[in-house]
Amino acid sequence: MIRSLAWSSALVLVIACGSGAADGTSESQVASYDFPACVVGTGTAVTGTIDDDTGTASVTTSGDACARTFVLSSTAERRDSIPAGPLTLEERAGASSVSTNNPMFDALWQLALLEAEQNSVSAIQDWSFDNGQPWQCPDGGCFETGRKWNYVWTRDTSYAVNLGLGWIDPTRAKNSLDFKLSTRRDGTGQCDLREHVPCDSHGLEIVQDTGTGGSYPVSTDRAVWSLGAEEALNHLAGDVRSTFRDRALEAAKNTIEHDRAVIFDPADGLYRGEQSFLDWREQTYPKWTVPDLAQIGQSKSLSTNLTHLALLDFAGRLATETGDAATAKKMSGRAADLRKAIAAKFWIESEQQLATYLTTELDPSPARHFDLLGTSLAVLLDAVPADKAAAALASYPTLPKGPPVVFPQQRDTPIYHNRAIWPFVTAYWAKAARKVGNDAAFDNALHSLVRGAALNLSNMENLEVTSGKAWQDDGWMSGPVVNSQRQLWSVGGYIGTVVSGLFGVEAVAGGVKVAPFVTKGLHDALFGGARSITLNNVPLRGKTISVVVNLPAGAGAGAYAIGAIRFNGKSSDGNVKDAALGGRNLFEVDLVAPRSAPGTVRTIADWSDDRVLFAPRTPSVSVGLANGGMRIGADLAGEDPNALTWSVYRDGALVADGLPGTQSSWTDGSAGAGGPSHCYSIESRYTGSGNASQHARPGCFWGASYERIQGVGAGSFTANGGSLASRDGRTFYELWGDPGQDIVATFTAGHTGAALVQATYANGAGPLNTGITCAVKHVTVEDAATGASAGDGYMMMPQRGDWSSWGDSSFVRATLTAGRTYRVRLAHDDLAVNMSAYSHFNAYTGGTGGASGEFFRVNVAELKILSLAP
Repeated sequence: MIRSLAWSSALVLVIACGSGAADGTSESQVASYDFPACVVGTGTAVTGTIDDDTGTASVTTSGDACARTFVLSSTAERRDSIPAGPLTLEERAGASSVSTNNPMFDALWQLALLEAEQNSVSAIQDWSFDNGQPWQCPDGGCFETGRKWNYVWTRDTSYAVNLGLGWIDPTRAKNSLDFKLSTRRDGTGQCDLREHVPCDSHGLEIVQDTGTGGSYPVSTDRAVWSLGAEEALNHLAGDVRSTFRDRALEAAKNTIEHDRAVIFDPADGLYRGEQSFLDWREQTYPKWTVPDLAQIGQSKSLSTNLTHLALLDFAGRLATETGDAATAKKMSGRAADLRKAIAAKFWIESEQQLATYLTTELDPSPARHFDLLGTSLAVLLDAVPADKAAAALASYPTLPKGPPVVFPQQRDTPIYHNRAIWPFVTAYWAKAARKVGNDAAFDNALHSLVRGAALNLSNMENLEVTSGKAWQDDGWMSGPVVNSQRQLWSVGGYIGTVVSGLFGVEAVAGGVKVAPFVTKGLHDALFGGARSITLNNVPLRGKTISVVVNLPAGAGAGAYAIGAIRFNGKSSDGNVKDAALGGRNLFEVDLVAPRSAPGTVRTIADWSDDRVLFAPRTPSVSVGLANGGMRIGADLAGEDPNALTWSVYRDGALVADGLPGTQSSWTDGSAGAGGPSHCYSIESRYTGSGNASQHARPGCFWGASYERIQGVGAGSFTANGGSLASRDGRTFYELWGDPGQDIVATFTAGHTGAALVQATYANGAGPLNTGITCAVKHVTVEDAATGASAGDGYMMMPQRGDWSSWGDSSFVRATLTAGRTYRVRLAHDDLAVNMSAYSHFNAYTGGTGGASGEFFRVNVAELKILSLAP
């Protein structure tokens, strides 16, 4: 039964929605359940004050239940002195509220709702689009990304909606996600986003926002859109839902097929591309990848592969729903294969962790660096078996103020992704902890979210990991470098952790599931003597859901188990179809003592020796013949050799481990001048903490006199388009690469076996850190006499910031026979496009490829053929 301190009468409405109950009962026959409009938690109240070394957050409360006024104050220093404080928050009659007998917790729920409202706008703007002029959102509005970010970004919006914003305003969520779909601006499915002219579904794809080296295909996590879209669909109904579903399915299929051709590697079953969210390359990649951003484009990251997994699952489910059995089968098969590849390639048994990425093409070994978003998504998307999922969560290093988004931290790097807590990632950790039943991780996550929001009077973008501050002075490394109040995905993360995490309310297609996750630790620390906690009036497809959670007394440690659930007064398993829902609905859940052992987390409480937090600086490697073998030299980047060991990787496989730091070289006796063109990398590790460095830039043996590298200069090209130029001692084809143009070069293979084709190029169309003009070209290698294919693929040539900056492209693999002549062709085709090809960027004014027209050009000086065979 409901236990309430304050009952109030309410008019119970039944809203006609749905096609009938599963048992044939029509909506009009669903019995209304009369319960108070305001259900109040019971038990002994606590003050809710939060007091730590950064300050004190406190709250005062006045007014009646579910119509309270909270005044939230904090003595902590706030970023930009915003909000000034104290902050007044009000519960609104009939609107959603939380009642836990902890006024701080109840107030922070209202803070999250307020900040979601503040991020709800009728127009968006960014200096990179239309010179900062506002764009009007469609009817129903959009979500902007935060106080300092006034645009709609694919990644931020998708994670925010997936985490919790679907509960707030599904129409606005749908509009924001729909804004990130686009057709080509060459007339394929033409539409005008600015005027909201509907797009023809043919050609519709998900937009990859501006990013590293000119965005796609260096950055490839646009697939994350599916996470937000699926959650939005779970909150929509009727024609609005079916229209968005059909557009979502078309965009998903087109995006999948495009990515399958350009960035998928059938050799290992993984997708190439930069990490999702961790897109400030110097923060989390080895510094040798800059300005050679093709190395990042060739990396295979855990988080981005998981976004592609989510997109495949999503497309399969929508195809099933729409009766497209062939597409559903294809997508589910690809998803199953990708799960196997992720589990096989990223799991590091000795660490009980998933690697954040496989560094690059010539060193496909997993880095002993880890990221919390990738780990959490792997758990949530069932990318690893249940035992490994539980182990990865329990062993991920955290700190008292919350979990860092990456581990270990990088030295000589400002605070942003490095050395930081990001609340939205913490919220994903909470979701993953709930899934595996780790109460300790869930407790840590919720405390971190509560602490950060209360002391800063806002759901911040990020916090420094050791202090938990929104700004930490540390000379040139001070930060977080950028930090916005009411950051959209932080707001969504807080909302979702309360609704779907703590109270366990999950919107699903055609219904709702309720299964609260409350731990003894949270009961004691946050809710004190509470006997029940409540969530009132969460909206779902025109109806409302309220939840009362009755808490046990004197239970042992761990997560409480569910004893009984009642839905509108009748026994239930917590799974209810739409047709059984009335206008207002109440779930009552009785929790009982934990039935499983409490979880654990790896908490770092003492970092007086900073080697427990940081990785060693990235070493470098040298490779050369010596004593009949291959001598591998190690430069440990100035680290104390007595505090290190180092390891050697050959072609991605570990071949030497635990070498003392005082040893400067190691000889690979199984390699030599007559063997394959092996590529080597090394990593160093602190002997105390075991933290590992990034991998060194690979060093390869291309023959004693580099005879395994053949080059064809631009002067020998047969080119269609561009113009032959000579400057600074280099001859090259300039501004080449428009549609219809190609470059052809011929060579006679000097070796039999596998080879890599690479271009020496310059792309000054944009800077290293943003833009949309990464050059992409289709490469074919064929036998000049027979026309037989020897290799095929897509080559990326990222922006380098200056047309005088020359670098090497990504690789395309070929199989050659010595003495035969081959023809290499670089050309533009329908898939060899960057994001400037899409109408979404018609109004882009932040760089090349926007309002001035699509831009696919690049300068090419040489084609190189690197033989992997002796």
